[in-house]
Amino acid sequence: MRNKGQYKFIRFKEELSQELFTDFFDYYYSGLIRFAAPIVKSEVLAEEVVLDIFLKLWENRKTLERIENIGTYLYISVRNRSINILKKEKRFHFDMLKDSNIQLAGYKPSAESKLIEQEMFKVLNDAVANLPSKCKIIFKLIREDGLTRNEVAQVLNISVKTVDNQIAIAVKKIAEQLQIDLSNPGNSISLKTFLLTL
Repeated sequence: MRNKGQYKFIRFKEELSQELFTDFFDYYYSGLIRFAAPIVKSEVLAEEVVLDIFLKLWENRKTLERIENIGTYLYISVRNRSINILKKEKRFHFDMLKDSNIQLAGYKPSAESKLIEQEMFKVLNDAVANLPSKCKIIFKLIREDGLTRNEVAQVLNISVKTVDNQIAIAVKKIAEQLQIDLSNPGNSISLKTFLLTL
């Protein structure tokens, strides 16, 4: 997922065309809205934040060569812009890992996972929905937005170790809900891989 966005950005940087910018914009727009909305507590304000970031990119399109990883750049820019808006509105005491109400996309059976019962996906979706907010935001950024552990740490301004710990908590809580025995290391690795690649 991340590589596709990076590819779209590189193509836009090379040609600087409006058509390629629109393609790049369309790729990231909805994910960034879902990221910003819980921070600013408004869908409209989230759209404004994301549009501002893309407007600045368009206006500075001739100096984009300094941006190497566009995904990380966009998420950090959206985070910072959202926090600046909150500061201006005097609503700043915001802990991204505690105060966010993150909406995750549900797991849906894919062609590759037809063998898994529909009921299991319902239980899985419920388990993911009940994760603590810290786990949920990290889980969302990795699973839905395709960021790496290092990128999530940069975006949230936390250590990679914290990211790893929150993933472990998420896997443990989901395993409890699904009644999967994690005392076997293979089960833990398989569940983590399954959850983060669906």
